[in-house]
Amino acid sequence: MDGQPDLASKPKAKLDYPFEGPPARGHTTEVAPGVHWIRMPLPYALNHINLWALDDGEGWALVDTGVRNEETALVWRELFANAPDERPLTRVIVTHMHPDHVGMAGWLTRKFGVRLWMTPLEYLTCRVMVSDSGREAPPEAIEFFRRAGWSAAAMEAYRARFGNFGKHIHPLPDSFRRLDDGEELVIGANTWRVVVGTGHSPAHACLYCPALKVLISGDQVLPRISSNVSVYPTEPD
Repeated sequence: MDGQPDLASKPKAKLDYPFEGPPARGHTTEVAPGVHWIRMPLPYALNHINLWALDDGEGWALVDTGVRNEETALVWRELFANAPDERPLTRVIVTHMHPDHVGMAGWLTRKFGVRLWMTPLEYLTCRVMVSDSGREAPPEAIEFFRRAGWSAAAMEAYRARFGNFGKHIHPLPDSFRRLDDGEELVIGANTWRVVVGTGHSPAHACLYCPALKVLISGDQVLPRISSNVSVYPTEPD
């Protein structure tokens, strides 16, 4: 092939799934020592999100929370009722500000009286987007999407849904504990390194534990598709 590598003949990389299926509703599955997998339903085409409970000694550090709605709150109550012990949450860590990840954070931090941990840009961007509730779509956004080639129907749908972001999120606490890239978090018996990435959201935090060889990637790394990376009218250039 003229000196070019024969890519077609190379075996394709694939993921191996060590568990037969996801956790049952209202239950967790331990995937590594002290790392418990939670499956939470979503009312979208992608109908679930994976959350993580990390053994934090006197309680559990939670990573991501699910979207705000009655179904999610019901599943959380089922999880609390089915918990093998009565240890509380010690902190709520949110990878990024999309509603399926941050939606129940305010509810959980208030319920357990614990801190919210996020990168500053994710926390502040979330607060800004919630503040759009009740507003009409700004003319700058309309012009941005018009220049991008959106149809009249797509523009009208955007106008109709603008300002709905806050409906899917419990109000965030007025203070938070910042996460910084490269920071090391001691959670129970393990140390997790914060890895901040951009693209899918402004400052998405992943957590990596070298001792366990476990990466909690949020939406920064997905198993079958690439994460959605978009340009928005708030930062068009």
